[in-house]
Amino acid sequence: MKELLNQDLKTITEAESAPMISIYLSKEGAIDMKALNEKWKESLSKAEFFLAKDYGKSFVHSFMEPLWLTDCLQKLEHLDKGIIVFYSAIMQGYLRVQTSLKDLVVVADSFHIKPLLRIKNNERGFFLVSISVKAVNVWVETNGHLYRMETFRNEAELEDNTTKNTNKNPRESKDFISYIATNLNKLLSTYKLPIILAGVQEHLGHMRKCLDHSMVLEESIIGNVEREKIEVLREKCFELLEPYYRKKELKAIEELNLAVSKNNAITYIEDIAVSAVYGKIRKLFVVENRQIWGEINKQTGEIFISPIQTNSHDDDILDDICQIVLAHNGEVVVLKEAENVKGYVAAALVSDRSHLYDFNQSYSFNS
Repeated sequence: MKELLNQDLKTITEAESAPMISIYLSKEGAIDMKALNEKWKESLSKAEFFLAKDYGKSFVHSFMEPLWLTDCLQKLEHLDKGIIVFYSAIMQGYLRVQTSLKDLVVVADSFHIKPLLRIKNNERGFFLVSISVKAVNVWVETNGHLYRMETFRNEAELEDNTTKNTNKNPRESKDFISYIATNLNKLLSTYKLPIILAGVQEHLGHMRKCLDHSMVLEESIIGNVEREKIEVLREKCFELLEPYYRKKELKAIEELNLAVSKNNAITYIEDIAVSAVYGKIRKLFVVENRQIWGEINKQTGEIFISPIQTNSHDDDILDDICQIVLAHNGEVVVLKEAENVKGYVAAALVSDRSHLYDFNQSYSFNS
């Protein structure tokens, strides 16, 4: 089973050949690999349970056997918080996740992508700029790996070390940082990824004054970065990014609640489904950990709701709507929690409402 990348989202959403299994497995609660393996077995048993509703015993056994034999859990690293597995007859792959997620097993006619969308949209990676008198290193984190993108060396410092010059001018390090900041402004201007600075206070303060980029985090990693292992720096980056992503989600919730209060958003699931099919949704908001099980008619937008996830064709209607909106080039925002959302788990900003009709009954999404 191969490791997938965030760039593989299009392939995942367009994959066919049901049944299609999506497994979201968190390391939380698993104190060691043995406990994690037990959670994995529970997930596979749950997938078999749903398959058995629609397929014979021999098919289920042969279909699931490769999943029982896979070693994808052994590919997890220390900082990984979980794994996402997508499995069908024609596509098998996994993604390592460096953010918290909830355990979930979905067997349906398409892959379940809502949690992945939240990770992809909000946590696409970051830049780490480590600063010392000798060099400035630019690292980029993407798909669970940290790569060195560029190194700017302080030639004056290297020359001083060669000649053993002990009369160093403190101004020289500031001049070096000022020069590098100009290059960084050009290098990072085309990206929209958060930037984390690492170094001693003096260097950080001067770099902040010179660096013209709105994505620089207010908090930094403070210390002598020359002595830190890159794995340690990466772990500290994730600690700083957690409140950053939380703040980003709160801004999305504010945007959503404002649109609803001004009657600029639709919140009835029937309206949202029809709008998605008609390609009228500009921006869709859904909550990751809320599901509405059932089926959607992808020609008319009519929905059929099930009280629970019952078989291998039942899918989360919200997830299906996400995929329809993406297919029509709309934007999808997946919120991690519903605690600050006022009684609904989905809302949409639409280009117009001419396609909608009145409903006599509303559907309640209160949790």
